[in-house]
Amino acid sequence: MTNEWDDYAGGWNVDKTVEEYADKAYSELVKNCDIEGLTVLDFGCGTGSLTQLISPAVKSIIAIDSSPEMIKYLDMKTLDNVTSISEYLSNELIVKRPEFESKFDLIVASSVCSFLPDYEATLSLLKSLLKEGGVFIQWDWLSNDDSSDMGLTEKRVKEAFESNCFVGTKISSPFIMNSSKGNMPVLMAIGKNA
Repeated sequence: MTNEWDDYAGGWNVDKTVEEYADKAYSELVKNCDIEGLTVLDFGCGTGSLTQLISPAVKSIIAIDSSPEMIKYLDMKTLDNVTSISEYLSNELIVKRPEFESKFDLIVASSVCSFLPDYEATLSLLKSLLKEGGVFIQWDWLSNDDSSDMGLTEKRVKEAFESNCFVGTKISSPFIMNSSKGNMPVLMAIGKNA
């Protein structure tokens, strides 16, 4: 089975827009969360732009992406405290892989949730991997239309966080990316596992 994201990996790894997005997401992350010494899951890590920024401050990162090519570029960064996994996240994988035996302090998902076939179910799975008091943070394109395949609406994210019993939920649009499609606002959502 081929993975369409494999086709993007080489360009993604050198794309200045991808780096800018990661820089802005990281800046918002550290404004909202003390990441020093945390155990982190980077869900949908891609080529590891955000992983690389987080790595120096945290204890360890499990970086997972369904694209083997994306993971190949992450692995070339040789980050000592990062373990990469090139598979789809599932209950079966969680049971099978020892990396998931311990829960995480922080889970980040940068520009991935809007591409999931079942965002709400995946959010539930991710929450199950958080320690009590652990934090989930996502960044995605902000959409004004739930039927759009480009981004998520604040309403959908809020409802998904509520249905998964996250507490202290904060949803904002902290930055805008300029692209060939125009100015694209980015949604950031933060929730805590009570």
